[in-house]
Amino acid sequence: MSSILAEARARRDAAPPPQPIDYARMSRVHPAQKAALTRAVKTQDPEVIAKACKAAVAEWKAIGAWPDDWSSWQRALDDALPLWDSIRLEDL
Repeated sequence: MSSILAEARARRDAAPPPQPIDYARMSRVHPAQKAALTRAVKTQDPEVIAKACKAAVAEWKAIGAWPDDWSSWQRALDDALPLWDSIRLEDL
């Protein structure tokens, strides 16, 4: 019988190594992403907002980190959807 810790160690050891974070790329693209989100929010179209969020998340995954203000994208998406509907950024 294997222990929970042994199983966790096995999953940890089987995981790919973390990729380095591209800080320079984040510094370049983040201002444009914020501007794109602002433009999308002004349209008040949930699809446009979701598209901006999805593009930002894809870029963050490629960079290797999410910015400190990632929740701005989540709030914009939440605000665009009906109260009973919620979609996480990771699911876009």
